[in-house]
Amino acid sequence: MTEEEKKIFGLACPHLQVMSNELHTREVVHFCLQLLQIVGGDRHIVIPAAILHDTGWAKLPGNVSRKIRVPDGDPEAIKVHEEISALIAELILRDVNYQRAYIDEIVAIIIGHDSRKEAISLNDKILKDGDKLSRFSKDYSKIWPHWGDGSVAENIYAELSNGLRNWFFLPDSIKIAGIELGHRMQEDRSQCR
Repeated sequence: MTEEEKKIFGLACPHLQVMSNELHTREVVHFCLQLLQIVGGDRHIVIPAAILHDTGWAKLPGNVSRKIRVPDGDPEAIKVHEEISALIAELILRDVNYQRAYIDEIVAIIIGHDSRKEAISLNDKILKDGDKLSRFSKDYSKIWPHWGDGSVAENIYAELSNGLRNWFFLPDSIKIAGIELGHRMQEDRSQCR
């Protein structure tokens, strides 16, 4: 991350201390950086959006945040976290004197990163896909099945395989997810030996 991105992350960190969101955010940033290199997009938009997209969960009561198992969670709770995240993003970005035009697009992306079914731009596609790709990562894939209401998917690989077919906007995201899923399955087989 650049120095400016690190500063934004530092300001976001207090808002990422619920539901393993700090780890999740690091994974989302990692995958967004990969996608930016492959498909383009604007790093000035995507990375701050990735850092700030889930800051709103920290402001919701635990009983609300447990209802969110995206994409099948409570649509109202999901929308509320997006709105709060957008407000936090606006405040943090203004605090670091971020360019107004960038702030407007970042807020527009955050306000629908889970609830909006279509993407409004390439930058939005990158964030939406990076957000879903985190579920396939080595560290976060161990946490994600317990996320939200605490229930564990019966077959996490079936759920991820279904996501591989249904969650992504960019063909390159599907390729990355497939590779990551293969790694997770191989790691599980290695542990069983």
